[in-house]
Amino acid sequence: TGTHESDPAVTATTVLVPYNAKRDKLVNALTYVDADGSECALSYTIRKGSNFPGDIVEDYQLLLLQQVLEAGYIVTLPDYEGKNRAFGVGPLAGRQSLDGIKATLNFDRLNLKANSPVVTTGYSGGAIASGWTAALQPSYGSSINAKGFAMGGTPANMTGTLLKLDNGLFSAFAVAGVTGIAYANDDLLAWLTPRLTAKGRRAVEFARTHCLVSTLLRYPFSRVVSEDFIRGGTHLLEEPIVTNILKDYVMGAKKSQTPTAPVYMYHGRNDEVIPYHDALKAGQMWAEHGADVLFQTDTFPLLGHATTELVNVPNVLFFIQDRFADKSFPKGFRHEYINNPLDSARVREQALQTLVDQIQNIVGDQIGPNDRAIREHIRAHARHA
Repeated sequence: TGTHESDPAVTATTVLVPYNAKRDKLVNALTYVDADGSECALSYTIRKGSNFPGDIVEDYQLLLLQQVLEAGYIVTLPDYEGKNRAFGVGPLAGRQSLDGIKATLNFDRLNLKANSPVVTTGYSGGAIASGWTAALQPSYGSSINAKGFAMGGTPANMTGTLLKLDNGLFSAFAVAGVTGIAYANDDLLAWLTPRLTAKGRRAVEFARTHCLVSTLLRYPFSRVVSEDFIRGGTHLLEEPIVTNILKDYVMGAKKSQTPTAPVYMYHGRNDEVIPYHDALKAGQMWAEHGADVLFQTDTFPLLGHATTELVNVPNVLFFIQDRFADKSFPKGFRHEYINNPLDSARVREQALQTLVDQIQNIVGDQIGPNDRAIREHIRAHARHA
């Protein structure tokens, strides 16, 4: 694989095989890393002895993985940020994800076939990878029998995402994103480095050596797009060298990057981290270019970014099951509005009360409010730079 198509490199993908494995199907699970540290790669964090099981954020992702494995699906988990550990670089993540699928299908010990059906899923930072896997699959992974792509809380436009994150509680994602994008583009890194202030240099160094939670606690309410971090930073997103890169990180902007397998997108209308309307626009643009997209807006007012991920675990599981079963899917663009996804009849019909109980144990009996647990954790443990 490579950072760019002309830049050959290597990465890893981790394969989980359940005891009851269905040897004819593959789930490509794109977990959110949202950081630039080498020790943050999934191939390391998922191993016994790492901090993965005790991380409040990573626990959310394990919940879906557990359900997918219990259903008998083989799972591949690619390290999609590349050799330079570049968070936020969609096309890079998409290519490395697709190469991870190819490698898994070619791994003879799994007894999968080259045309085994594949469903991809990702949330938040993982949705960057899932969205770009969907966008690039027809051109870069045409040999893959892609059955569908699920993505939630999708950062569909990196410019809009950076602007929403900057100077907020979750501004650490902007620190990690600017760092990752710079390290994936040599020209930008050379341009940016001499313009960093002392505080900016410390932030980049910290982002390059720490993972999601540590960075969140270090850099809440930070103004990255400002003179505080970058000389001339107030106009960072207007600089030609920056705009020329970020224009290629917009899902749905190019007709040549249109998914051909069904796309399921879900997003909380009150998402406080990732712009809702950018994700909606991406789904609409894909559909205008010929894709089949189901866009689900979660309207419950207390659902935040993290809780939206949790309450949709059953829906993602249903999507995976339905795509492997070749069930019908809406044509063109369909927009659905749901209050609380856990209240659906299908959750009750498929006896998923145990899963619902697990979700409610994490978020509290009252769903939400507004990612309270994560917000309180950041505020209580924040260590300002």
